[in-house]
Amino acid sequence: MDTIHDKAPRETAGRTTVTRFRMQFQAAAYAALEILSGKEVDRVYCDYHDDFVVRRTVAGVVEYHFFQVKTKGKANQQWDVAEVFSLKKKGALDTEEKLEAIRKSIAGKLFVHTVEFGEQCRRITVLSNVHFDDDVHEVVADLAAGSSSKKYISQFISKFADIVSPGKPMLPEEVEAARKKLSLLANVQHIGDTLEAFAMAAHKAIWQHSEIELHQHEVERIANSLVALVEEKSCAPINGLSKSGIDTVASVGLEDLLKVLSISTQVYQTLLAGGDPGAIKSASILQRKLKEVGATDSMIEAASRAKVSWDVWVRSARHGSPDFTFNVLLEEIDSKCKLWLLAGGAISDLENFVQGVLDSPIGNKFPALNTDLVFGAFCASVVRRLTR
Repeated sequence: MDTIHDKAPRETAGRTTVTRFRMQFQAAAYAALEILSGKEVDRVYCDYHDDFVVRRTVAGVVEYHFFQVKTKGKANQQWDVAEVFSLKKKGALDTEEKLEAIRKSIAGKLFVHTVEFGEQCRRITVLSNVHFDDDVHEVVADLAAGSSSKKYISQFISKFADIVSPGKPMLPEEVEAARKKLSLLANVQHIGDTLEAFAMAAHKAIWQHSEIELHQHEVERIANSLVALVEEKSCAPINGLSKSGIDTVASVGLEDLLKVLSISTQVYQTLLAGGDPGAIKSASILQRKLKEVGATDSMIEAASRAKVSWDVWVRSARHGSPDFTFNVLLEEIDSKCKLWLLAGGAISDLENFVQGVLDSPIGNKFPALNTDLVFGAFCASVVRRLTR
């Protein structure tokens, strides 16, 4: 009797489809990590308007970058002009059917965003795990230039407005701006059939954008969680949701990333509100170290508030003392923090160390110091020492 393995299965396309979706999720997850830098990127929409959309806020203006993720199974394969643009190198673009084919192509669907979103459409990109044929790069370059020595590309340029906006006339400057927005992202290394390449790239990106140091055993867990997060955001129903509801359900924001990184949103927000420019990194260090020594979540949140109080005091109230005297105080705190860390950092010892600073000759020179301020100073010292 034949076993199940002796006959070729009728359907294996599902496996290929799953792999392609997984690579799409990896690409979106990787893009979302830029949110950690706290700069322009603040949200990534998943399978909403396109495979994923990166939102930036530049000088108070919201802009969107639309991505199509297209993959192939073999590294030596390439995308050609027919696949990306539905363009034929021979013949004329003289029928509605031919224009419609381009409109429905990979690039054509992206170009529609330039019409629908106008100036808010910052960029449109085809992202792939393999290369694009030289002719594809030539079409992109000639579109941006507005002219070409190749007849089939020249026809595309001349018919561009009719293709991407058949029912809405475009001004010449709008056509020119739209043509220039297409880019290609080829041979992307952070997406793949397995999680390994993505995990390595994500680890590097997390450090680049936030300087958070991850233990090796955390990397795979975080990589899995990031991809699962994007998958969840890509599949959640959005019918009937408000704008804020769609943001919550269908996009990745900073709070989502903090959860994946096991960083308390409350601790981060407390440090950020206190003016800490490296709030994500500080929250990560403080939370990890205090967790290691058995601190509860409420104790960690109290520690973040104490650090903020110390930081504020350092920026303002301490200026009534000479710099030399203040630096001696910092050295006293740092030396006691070092001893506490070397001794294993037991929570039960922390109160003694704090009281030791308050009772020290240098501590007595600062009447405003109290337990909370010195505890905050210890927290700041912990972050400073573990950042080195």
